[in-house]
Amino acid sequence: MHDVIRVIKSFVEQRAIGVLTLTNMPRVDILKVCAPTQLAPDIYRPVVSLILQGEKRLVIGSQVLRYTAGHTFIASIDVPVIGEIVQASASAPYLAVRLTFDRSVVADLLRDAQGLDETPDHRSFCVSQASEDLLDAWLRMLRLMERQDEIAVMAPLLEREILFRLLRGPQGAVLRQVASIDSRFSRIRKALDWIKANYSTALRVAHLANLANMSPSSFHRSFKASTGMSPLQYQKHLRLYEARRRLFADPGHVAGVALAVGYESLSQFTREYARMFGAPPARDVRGHSKNTRTDRAGR
Repeated sequence: MHDVIRVIKSFVEQRAIGVLTLTNMPRVDILKVCAPTQLAPDIYRPVVSLILQGEKRLVIGSQVLRYTAGHTFIASIDVPVIGEIVQASASAPYLAVRLTFDRSVVADLLRDAQGLDETPDHRSFCVSQASEDLLDAWLRMLRLMERQDEIAVMAPLLEREILFRLLRGPQGAVLRQVASIDSRFSRIRKALDWIKANYSTALRVAHLANLANMSPSSFHRSFKASTGMSPLQYQKHLRLYEARRRLFADPGHVAGVALAVGYESLSQFTREYARMFGAPPARDVRGHSKNTRTDRAGR
């Protein structure tokens, strides 16, 4: 297994350009970070990533995940995360490959495949060791970067194989939730969709439970099991991530941004922003602007 990882790592490192390299395969990219780094809070879409070198730490709600070379991370819903590259250097950068997968492919595989356990797990994300078969599929997918004329035919087939290998492995229960129609998880997804579309609106758990056709207590337990946080915490993450994005793009309008993302109290917004990002909005924006200028000067 380690030999395959070394082959993939060497192949990827030679082709990585900057922090993020978009490949010529649909929804496949390469990540390269050359020093320990606190990553910007982000919303992870349904994704599978393979770590090739270095170490990463993710905080999802109250849960902390750490993973290193040979581990696969998978998320089956949109998950708010705070990440950190723990181990990386110029001589041994953090390297990973990532596939933002197509949900419909998972549904097709579940219809076609035999012998897959249909009982879903309630958690929507996990980390586990990649199998040799999965690593082999990743290697063949990445080698398509050198075979442009084969991508249209082979990339969809290899995406199916990567997802098929995951479905048959320890992360299969998490991935199966993507395509489930009648499960409790699919009902939680309806509530997630509502929160994402209405993150600036006051949230009532009873309304979300009704959307999910569940009792409020059952809904609250299931939601936290799936996302790692309560509905109110999930909404708060969405609000603050969006606020930070807006402030970085257009500094100097803290009160307007706070109101736009759903906060009626500027003091509450400032307090919760500082708790999540380590500094109040104005100072955080100044630090970001300073780092951006430094990065540009150093290029």
